[in-house]
Amino acid sequence: MKHEATARTGRDKQIYDENGARVVTGCVPIDVNNKRILLISSRKHPSRWILPKGGWESDEDQETSAMRECWEEAGVKGSIVGFLGVWCETQKKTPCSFRFFEMHVQSLEENWPESNERRRKWATYEEALDLVPRQCMKEAVRRCSLGHSQ
Repeated sequence: MKHEATARTGRDKQIYDENGARVVTGCVPIDVNNKRILLISSRKHPSRWILPKGGWESDEDQETSAMRECWEEAGVKGSIVGFLGVWCETQKKTPCSFRFFEMHVQSLEENWPESNERRRKWATYEEALDLVPRQCMKEAVRRCSLGHSQ
């Protein structure tokens, strides 16, 4: 996957599911050797820690979208090792269908597209479960390989 210097913008290529929900892909980025999960700060709520995620676009498959979002939001390079599931959230103005993947981190870059907007934090499995606010993110963390080793 080619890593761009800038993040994509706009929603002209955004994919919506059969129910009109925006399809969002993301990753649980894992440092396998140290058994940690990488979280990033939210742009809307900088004190909150979340998983990297964003809109799936029509010119990519879901895994490529998830990897792109990890690069843009967290500066992570790695490989997708598994699909964790689909969760729908309808309480927001725009309903979303989240699809999370497990990514094994190979490297963290110092400069990435959103490096001026986000912070990164390594968390244990338990810390990640406590810190991520959305139920879909908690469920993705629960389903990752670190959850199976608890």
